Amino acid sequence: MNVHILAQLMIEDDQGNHIDAAKIRSRKARELLLYFIIFHRRKIPVELLCETFWPGVEERYARASLQTAISSIRRCLGKSVLTYSDGSYCFDKDNEIIVDAEELENSIMKARSCDSKEERVQILKQVVEDYKDDVLPEYRYEEWIVQAREHYKDLLIDVLLELTEYAEQTKNAAEAHALSKRVLEKDPLNEQACLSYMKALAQLGQETEVLRFYESFSRRIEKELGVLPCQQLKDLHDQILTCRKKVTWIVIIKAKPIDEVIQILKNHLRDNDEIKILSGEKMALFVQDVDRNTAETIQKRIEECLNQHSIRATVSSRLAR
Repeated sequence: MNVHILAQLMIEDDQGNHIDAAKIRSRKARELLLYFIIFHRRKIPVELLCETFWPGVEERYARASLQTAISSIRRCLGKSVLTYSDGSYCFDKDNEIIVDAEELENSIMKARSCDSKEERVQILKQVVEDYKDDVLPEYRYEEWIVQAREHYKDLLIDVLLELTEYAEQTKNAAEAHALSKRVLEKDPLNEQACLSYMKALAQLGQETEVLRFYESFSRRIEKELGVLPCQQLKDLHDQILTCRKKVTWIVIIKAKPIDEVIQILKNHLRDNDEIKILSGEKMALFVQDVDRNTAETIQKRIEECLNQHSIRATVSSRLAR
């Protein structure tokens, strides 16, 4: 039997056929089943089950309700799934049921024991792919589900951070960006992920977005935790803020006649701007020491200027390499 608790509950028999847990009509019995799945293969005393699911109910009535719920589960999944001995119930004491969340944790343990870095990374990437969603996200208030959800989410975050570090070591900024972003979706105030995310954005040429993200993160962490970002984040922010104007942008203009375009633009250029003719209908304007927003503003002004002179042109801009 296979049990999936990452995302919604899904149960399959050994032949892969779906078992509909909704046939267990009692909500309390369905929750009891989830409890047994979360505490897979552990012996759980009757007293604990009664206290958890029927708190404040007289013992004999609580035990009767428990027995009714147990019977409902056994009718759905089979008698051998839940066994009783020495005053305790155990779900799958013979270890014949596969629970996806447990398999995920086993894969992480396997990866940690690998001598090969490449093999370790491949296993961890598969873990990330298999983690479709948090444990039973529709159950928000049951403490034992919340604890299990946080446990497996923390495992995922650790894996994502390790893969992010590997992406940084192999200079794969796009992958580091995607992985650190996923960490932040799970843990928005994770400063290690924030640092990797900002570094990746900077390497991808998105300096303005780095600064915007830092300001948003800074406000949030101060509001929610009453602290300022760590020094590493602040240093990276200050470094990008200092260097962002030391960038050359290339504004590409396609128009004809190109000579007339050059004459029009010369009246609007700075002393350190440089023009290079690429073809009879194409030129490049090298604009030095500006940020992305300024480059975009210059592009728009060029478009407006040429439009005023009734010259049809295509204007684009990019960072100089």
